[in-house]
Amino acid sequence: MKKILFMAASALLILSCTKDPDLTVYEGSYKVDNNTVITVNNHSVNFGDYENASITITLTDGDNCEVVLTNFINGQSEVKVPATISGSATKAAAGASFSGSVSAGDRTVNVEGITADGTIASINISEEITAEGVVGRWTLGSAAITFSHPDLEIIDLSPIIPDFTLPMATVVEMINGLIAQSIADDSSLAQSYIEFTADGYINGMDIQDAPELQNILCYYVNSDEGIFGIYLRKSLLEQLFAQIDQLPELSGMLEMFGLSTLIENPQNVSIPLSYSVSDGGLSLTADQSLADPYLAMLAEPVAIIKSLISDLEYDDVIEFLYMYDLQTLITSENLPAVKDLIISLIEALTDGQAKYSATIGLIPYAG
Repeated sequence: MKKILFMAASALLILSCTKDPDLTVYEGSYKVDNNTVITVNNHSVNFGDYENASITITLTDGDNCEVVLTNFINGQSEVKVPATISGSATKAAAGASFSGSVSAGDRTVNVEGITADGTIASINISEEITAEGVVGRWTLGSAAITFSHPDLEIIDLSPIIPDFTLPMATVVEMINGLIAQSIADDSSLAQSYIEFTADGYINGMDIQDAPELQNILCYYVNSDEGIFGIYLRKSLLEQLFAQIDQLPELSGMLEMFGLSTLIENPQNVSIPLSYSVSDGGLSLTADQSLADPYLAMLAEPVAIIKSLISDLEYDDVIEFLYMYDLQTLITSENLPAVKDLIISLIEALTDGQAKYSATIGLIPYAG
């Protein structure tokens, strides 16, 4: 009898010690900090690029949970990932580990990580772009611009060439013709390429022998909205701006135009382009919507530029004119009218009324 009681007590003790941990203690939000090990597509990344990132864990059933990734995925502020979680019986122990995957928009996201006390100890994210017709190597096949402005339908060149005016549409057509001819005449274009990798990076032939330049420029795709976004990480901009600081002429110019604050506090930047896929290739377009948010900020430098142009004397530009054989076309007599024309073009580009775009057509690289 004593033996039976002893065996029963032992069994109860074993069962009590091996009970499933209470995973609800791991529900909540976890932020990154300086100690978080972040790996994206097998690359260790800079903490500063993800300083506003976090995850939220919510249990759904048993060891199943939902992990919400905030500010981890380029172009998507939040991504909800069905995952599994495991941990010890008390939250005071090492922390919980989680892993899961999801098809989010036009990519597949895989994530695994370990939590700490209110922070993320480590997180590993991998992505695969699944948008049709984007991933691959491309070469430049075409390029074109558009431009229109309600107050600039006709360009009056009569101060330079008597009685000569040009419709803006004709000017745009002429520019596009020159662009097309330049592309057709440049045989080297077919020998070079830009690559949009499956894991969301923009690489190119020119950086094949420079590993430090590979996998630093990112992109994302939102096919529902037709967006191809170029993503510049904070750490990359910090490197670029540090180089600008080493160039006194360039940094001095930024200061003169009141733009030095642009490089003082760099942040992650997203540049949304529109895109379309066809049998012949991939088209990317940038339009005035990219510049519109910055027009107010550009008011001061635009005013300075207009003032500088207005103050130009013929002696200030004569060397430039001879360099490009323009000395007979632009003279001291018509220079004031030329300056007025240039200023009117600047105003048309910055008054918020212009509609313009630039499109490049990419074709599959055949090399």
